[in-house]
Amino acid sequence: MTRRLIRLLVVDDDAFVQRTIAEFVAAAGDMDCVGACSNGAEAVQFVADNAVDVVLMDVKMPIMDGVEAARRILEAHEGVRVLMWTSFDDDDAVTTAMSYGASGFLVKTCAARTLIDAIRAAHGGMAVLAPDQLRVLQQHRPKPADAPDLTARETEVLWSLGRGLSNPEIAAQLYLSESSVKAHLASIMAKLNVHTRVKVVLRAHELGLLQG
Repeated sequence: MTRRLIRLLVVDDDAFVQRTIAEFVAAAGDMDCVGACSNGAEAVQFVADNAVDVVLMDVKMPIMDGVEAARRILEAHEGVRVLMWTSFDDDDAVTTAMSYGASGFLVKTCAARTLIDAIRAAHGGMAVLAPDQLRVLQQHRPKPADAPDLTARETEVLWSLGRGLSNPEIAAQLYLSESSVKAHLASIMAKLNVHTRVKVVLRAHELGLLQG
């Protein structure tokens, strides 16, 4: 039985970027670029009319920006993942998009392999947050003083999550059962007062819990 390809929509107002990403995707073998849009309004309409798994969404575009487009797509299409496609000066926009449910972000200078791996991770429901890049996005934000106390094991789980590992990968790395990983993650979410993996990592960076 042939596995279905990951259906990717590229949203960027630069036609060269659209073509380049489509070439990377075609070479990957397990995904297909099903469309390309030049602004957020086109993207919202495309997703409404076509089957899409992952949207690679530029932030700054004419007519409708990527943040508003991400909000509308994520509200209307539960199964669609949105990856923000950003430069380092878009930190506020990226954080807002993640609060709407975006799966993470890619910096436009990333390598082709990083791009392809991130699309796969987002499709699989994982948070796409490169710790080094996220540290740059957060470095000018004031750090709140109300960081919660985490146990040693919760800290290990949090650091593994910050590296983008899935629950099975965290379990294997820390010699835990997957149910134990889920329990630790639930406790971390409660202590940070957040409800998704992406927001755990964002909040942890804001509090300085993932800086070392």
